[in-house]
Amino acid sequence: MEPPGDIFDSIYPDMLKTGLGKLGLLDAQRELLALFSALEHFRRDLHAQESADGILRLSQQYIQGLNLFRAAGFWLVSPAELSFEIALASPESERERLDGVVRGEIRAGRFAWALRQSAPVFFAAGPPENPERGLLHALAVSSQVVGMFCGLLRRELAPNQEIVFSLLSLLLGGSADALATLRKTASLTSQINTLSGLLPVCSWCRKVRDDRGYWEQIEKYISSRTAASFTHGICPECRQKWLEDPGAGS
Repeated sequence: MEPPGDIFDSIYPDMLKTGLGKLGLLDAQRELLALFSALEHFRRDLHAQESADGILRLSQQYIQGLNLFRAAGFWLVSPAELSFEIALASPESERERLDGVVRGEIRAGRFAWALRQSAPVFFAAGPPENPERGLLHALAVSSQVVGMFCGLLRRELAPNQEIVFSLLSLLLGGSADALATLRKTASLTSQINTLSGLLPVCSWCRKVRDDRGYWEQIEKYISSRTAASFTHGICPECRQKWLEDPGAGS
C-alpha cells in the first residue's frame, strides 16, 4: 500500500534541511525549533504508515534532507530465514551497487559489528586509491534488530557533521520503532485470527490439532501463539466430585 500523498508532499523534510543549513548563523535557536518540529512530525507520520514500504519511503525522504548521501538503502530482517534483504534503494538505479557493498561489509565483519552499535559505523569500500566512503547504521529498538541502513557518503563534507549524524540516528531510531510496532501489530492480528477460527479439539483428551497436523495440549497451543500463560486450579464441580465425594474413584 502506497503512503498517502500528503506525507510525501510534506514541507517538514525541507524544514530539516533548511534548519541544518542555518545552524551556523546567529539565529540558530529558531532553526533548532524548526528541526524539533520536523522530527515530531516525522514520528507522527511514521506511525500513520500501514506498511514497511511506507515507513522506509518516508524515512528516506527525511534522510535526504540531511544532504549526507549520494545513495542509500534499507535492509530488513527476514524472521523466517534470519537473513537481511534489501527493501529500498534510493536512487533505485543504485540498488545492485548498494547490495554489493553491503555483502562486502558482511564478509568483512563490519556488518555484524554495526548490528551491535547504536551509532554509525563508517567504512571504505572499493580500491584503496579511490575508496567509496559510507556508513552502516542498525535499525534497532532495545535489543530487537529489525534491519540495517547503509548510505554512501557524498564527497564533500556536510556542515555541522556531529549534529547531522546525531539527527540521522534519531531518524533511524524512529524508523526502527515504527517497523517493530508494525511487526508486533501484524503478529497480534495473526494470533487473533488463529484463535478466532475453528480449532479442531480431540473429544477425549482435549488436545488441539495445529496447522501442521500435529496434536498438542491446548495450553501449549495457546501460550505459543499469544502472550497468555496458564496456571491450574480445580473448579467447584470437580472439587465436589473428586475431592469431597467419598465414593469417588471406587
